[in-house]
Parts: sequence; structure tokens; C-alpha cells
Amino acid sequence: MRLIDTQLVKEAWQDLRAHRGRTVLSAISLLIGVIAVVGVFTAGSVVRDVFVAGAEQQNGRAVTVETRIQDPAVAARGLPAVVADLDRRISDAGGSFALSTDLSGSLTTPDGTAHGQDVTLVAGRLDLVRRMPVLEGGWLPADSRVHPGGVVLNQAAAAQYGQPGATLLVGLDHRFQAFPQRVLGVVADGRQTPMVYLSLLSADAFQPGAVPADPSLDLLAHDPVADEAVLHDAVAQVGSDLGIPASALDIRRTDTVQQLADSLRTTQAAFLAAAVVTLLASVMGLLNIGLATVRDRRRELTIRRATGATRLRIFSLVLSSSLLVGLLAALVAIGAALLVVFGVVPHLLSPASAVEAPGFPVSAAAAGLLAALAASACGGIAPALAASRVDLAYALRE
Repeated sequence: MRLIDTQLVKEAWQDLRAHRGRTVLSAISLLIGVIAVVGVFTAGSVVRDVFVAGAEQQNGRAVTVETRIQDPAVAARGLPAVVADLDRRISDAGGSFALSTDLSGSLTTPDGTAHGQDVTLVAGRLDLVRRMPVLEGGWLPADSRVHPGGVVLNQAAAAQYGQPGATLLVGLDHRFQAFPQRVLGVVADGRQTPMVYLSLLSADAFQPGAVPADPSLDLLAHDPVADEAVLHDAVAQVGSDLGIPASALDIRRTDTVQQLADSLRTTQAAFLAAAVVTLLASVMGLLNIGLATVRDRRRELTIRRATGATRLRIFSLVLSSSLLVGLLAALVAIGAALLVVFGVVPHLLSPASAVEAPGFPVSAAAAGLLAALAASACGGIAPALAASRVDLAYALRE
């Protein structure tokens, strides 16, 4: 059994071509509502990517928890052992972590100019915990034995101190001689002020004493799959390995992705309600055009009945014509959305932005197609019924 009557579709298409004026009016009436629905889903997806990217850049990807480790156990255990514990508990389980502290230091550029500069000492993958795309070069090496470990700059620092390949003299403490570090990469961290990232393990290994013996370390832990409770337990286990009681660890979720997503969903629902109202107006327009068309085509429909067309065939023909109009409107709306997403949006994004060029949301295409077919069906059933009920004897007497 064929699901689609190709002959009926062909007749419906010929019917639309024979009444192009009515077809265009119907398509325009429906297109406005369908574009509104597709636009809401498309804009919602793109806007979500933009806002979520900014939130993840500043506060961490979903799900990220944060705590501060400040305990003599760190000094007793040693930073390499602490990082090894984090690798075992978090990285090996598929997550990412960043252990960091800020120190007041200095940078001397190749031309001999010295700059006072705070330096962020970090172990782990801060670029994976927060959305910090590497624009040039790469991130810091994980191996503390690599020397010089190198530094990573944000865009503001790169503009001031140099691009990847440049060598800077980094001073962390006035008691120690500054040591050369090559610029390994440039990242987009969302900060407008110069930020310099240096390997915590490299600094601890090759400038012992520069890192305080009892440092205050910020720990960020992220897992793209595990929930907050699992990540919380993993960080608590690290604290337990260090001999830090759970009561001394203030572990809290730091990313704001969930709250932002909830807020955006609420806003999208409001816009979707407005789009549905627009679509209902389109249905009314389609209904009026369809009924007017049936009145104008009364003689033609009578001839079809007289030549053997059944009521069901007439009903199916008129409804199929309406559905074809809906399908055309959906294709135009989806095509417009594709053009915006792939042709316009990428040109609006800065190459240095943390926002990745969005893909086309399949939900927008599905919603547009469903809305168009549902609207055309609702607007086409009444005209189809009216067409199928044409009084043959009365029409022949006219």
C-alpha cells in the first residue's frame, strides 16, 4: 500500500499552478507564521550559545565546582603529589581540573622594558575547565620537568608583551632572578586586562621559594558528564587524600550555565507564544483564502464531480493543495534560517570570541515543518469539506 498517492500530489501541484494568485497569497499568509516559529527556535539556539559561551568563559563550563585549598598538608605533601592526586581522582575519570594561585610578579620584554604584572600560576587544564579557546599556539605543558615551561597570554597581554615565540623574563619574587619563558600560546579568556598564565609545577620546580610554602590554591574541577554530586565527591576525596577534613572544604558549584539556560528557556517560551499567535492568524488567513477559492471554483469542482470524482477525492485534492503550500512555506522559512545561521552569524562573531560558530538547530527545522503542516491542515480542512459538499444538482442548474 502506497503511503503517498503520487497522482494526487501531481494533481494538487497542477491545481496550485493553475491558481497562482491564490497560491501566492496563501503561501505569504502562512509563511509569516512559520518564519516566526522557525525564527524563535533558531534565535533561541544561537542566543543560548552566545550567552552560555560568555558564562562558561568567566565561571566555568557545566558542571564546574570550586573550592579553596589552604592547608599545611599541601606543603607537607608537595605540589606534584597534590596534582597527581587530582589527576587520579578527576582527570583519569574523564574530567578536568585547574589548580591556581596569583602572584605579583614582573615581565621584561625583549626590548628590556620591565612591566609589573600579576602572574597566574596554574596546574591542569584551565582552558578545558573554562571556555578559553586557544587562538594561537597551545596550552601549558603538563610535565613539571619541562623547562622552561613557557607562558600563555591572553589577548591583552599578547598585544603588550608579544606573540607566540617571543621570550620574556618572568620574575615572581624580588629575591630570585627572573627566568626566561617562551610565549607558548594566546587564549581568549574574556578579560580586558593583561593576564599571564605560568605553569605552577614549573615555577615550583625551578624557582623554589617563589611559591609560598603554605599556598592558598583555588581548585576548579569540571566534568562534562558527571553531575554536581559526583564531582563534589571527587574533590572531597582529594581533600581526604591531603588530610583536609570535609568541613574545611567549601565546595560549591561555580558555573552559571543551568540558571542561564533556565532563564533563556523562559524567554524563548514567551517569544514562542507570540509566534503561535502569529501562526494562528496565518491559519485564519489561509482559511479565508481557501473558502473564497472554493466559492470561485464551484463550477470547476462540479465538472470534476460530474466526470466521476468522488467527494473523498475532491476533499483530498483541496487538502493536499493546502498541505503543499505549507510544505513550500516551511522550506522557504528553513532556507532563510539556514542562510542566517551559516551566512550571517559567523561574520558577526569575532575570531577571538569564545563563541563557536553555531550549527543549524534541527529542532528549528522540525518545528517549522510541523507548524507549517499543522497550520495548513487546520486552514485547509474547512475549504476541503466545503469543496467535497458541492451540490451537484444545484450547481448544474446555475
